[in-house]
This record gives sequence, structure tokens and C-alpha cells, in this order.
Amino acid sequence: MGHAASRVVTGWLYEPRFDLSFILGIALLATSMASVTVLWPDWFWPMLTVHTWLFGYEHLVATYTRLFGRPEERARFRWLTFLVPPLVLLGLYSVGRAYGILGVYVLYFVGQLHHTVRQSWGLAQQYRHRAGGLPWDRPWLSQTTLWSVAVWGFLHRCAQQPTEFLFQPFWLPSVPRLWVTLSAGLSIGLWLYWLVQRIAAYRRGELAVGHTLYMLSHFVVYVGGYVLIDELCSGWLLVNVWHNVQYIVFVWLYNRRRFGGGIDPQAQTLSWLSQPGVLRVALYGLASIALALPFYYLLPRLGMRLDAIWTGTLVPSAITLGLTLTFHHYIVDAVVWKRRNNPSAV
Repeated sequence: MGHAASRVVTGWLYEPRFDLSFILGIALLATSMASVTVLWPDWFWPMLTVHTWLFGYEHLVATYTRLFGRPEERARFRWLTFLVPPLVLLGLYSVGRAYGILGVYVLYFVGQLHHTVRQSWGLAQQYRHRAGGLPWDRPWLSQTTLWSVAVWGFLHRCAQQPTEFLFQPFWLPSVPRLWVTLSAGLSIGLWLYWLVQRIAAYRRGELAVGHTLYMLSHFVVYVGGYVLIDELCSGWLLVNVWHNVQYIVFVWLYNRRRFGGGIDPQAQTLSWLSQPGVLRVALYGLASIALALPFYYLLPRLGMRLDAIWTGTLVPSAITLGLTLTFHHYIVDAVVWKRRNNPSAV
């Protein structure tokens, strides 16, 4: 057993301290913030405020470092920058006109679930790549296993029939409890098979520690956020903090690697901030917060001005504008991280 353990494949994205913080530390942060709101519901607003100001638009700013980092990226993704946002805004406005704020929030809830699971699968694939591909672990089965817990959680929320989400009226389609039970059984079965495969890999000396820990963190976060935490908003907070902080840190690592050769004359500020050292990391984080501040200040004011001009709108313009940025991020994220668009893959 000791000989097998010595041949375990770590497969870290960077190095042990970073990856353990990335996998376990971020999950612990998200769990702690959500747990506070479960134990003391009056603390939801303070936790939501902390999350919004530190991780909300900052994770959108991280996306923009991929769109605007270098001149060739700005040229390659010009259509994402200028064509997609008006289309997203038009789509959200149409949904708001037809179904009101309830329709917009249902669309956000489903879109956020899909987006967070896609990102989680992408990160799992990064860990797979770092571990040498894991030929013994079939990707389609791993992806099905990863998605199964999210589907179980979504059906559980549908069966709960929540009527409020983030202080707004809410609706989810009603499903029989039998569907929830069947999806739970299928998901647990897949995860038990996954666990058996990991034990076998450990005995062969092929266990990928990074990939294994990441998959386990995914399971814990989604079971916690969608099944174990009864209150919808607290569960959403758990998954959203986990997702946003992961994305911010992963994009920092991506920038750290692509500017590993030093200052890039075509992206001087970003490449300078992405150089090694604790001070640069701190300045990188402060720069993200500084770039996000105008969103917090300007969007509500712009929304109030638009509402004064176009009276009778069913959805406050500030919400429509904020969610336009969010859905734009979803679309951009689905494009820019594909391997063909990502020559500097982590």
C-alpha cells in the first residue's frame, strides 16, 4: 500500500498549497458564508453584500481580461464585445415584457445552474489534463456523474415549489417526488461507482489527487446548495460564491501563465499585475475591485434614469442591465475557454 501511495498522481494545476486552497479553501469559504445565513437568516443581506462587492462583478471583470487582454484577442472576439450584448439585452427585455420579473428570474436561475455546472466540468477537465488524461476514467461517464448531482438538485428545488427568490416572486415547474427520488438514486449510484473506480486507481498507484478532490468538492457543493440547504437563497449563495471565487482565481492563474515570460508590451498593465509575488497578487485583486466599482455605482443610476423615461416597464431597468452583463458573461465564457480559442491553456 505504501508503494502504491508513492505512485499516486497529484495532477495539480499549479502547486499543492495553491490547489488545496483552490479546491478546499474556496469550498470552505462558500460553505461558511452560506451556513451563516442558514443559522442566522437576518445575516443573508450582509453576506449577499459581501459576496456582491467582492466577487460579483469582479468575476465579470475577469472575463474581460480574456476579451481585451491583447490586440489580437480584441480583434478575434470583437463580435462578442459589440454584437452579443445588444442581442442579450433585447432578449431579456422581451422576456420581461412577456413574463415580468418572474420570467427573468426563472431564466437567470436556470441559466446560472447550467453555467456553473459547465464551468465546473471545465475545471475538472483541467485537472484531468494535468493528471495525464486519466485513460482509465471515461470522460462521458465522468461528465454524466458530475451533471447528475446538479439535475438531482434542480428537480429537488422544483418539487419544493419555492415562491420567492432573492426577494422577488419565483416559480419552478412542479415535478413528482418520484422524479426526485429516481434522480437521487441514479446520481448516488453513479457517484458510488466513481468512488469504487477511485479506490481501484489508488490501489494501482494511479489515483489523480487533484481531479479526485475537485470532483468531491463539486459533489459536496451541489448537494449542499440544492438539496441539504432548505432555503433557496442560502443554497444559491453557496454555489454562487464557490463559482465566482473559483473563476476569479482560475483566470488569475491563466494570466499568470500566459504572461509568465515577463511584461508584454501589448498588455502592459495586465501582464505587470500578473507577475509573481504577493504584492502583485494583492494589486491584481485590488485592480479587479476598482474596475468593478463603476458597475455598482452606475448601473442603478442608469436604470433609474431609464425607468423615468420609459414608465410602465415590468422589470426595473437596473435588473435588466445587470443580468445583461451576467448572461453576456455566460456566452463569452462558453466561447473563449474552448481549446481552439485558448492557446495559453492552463
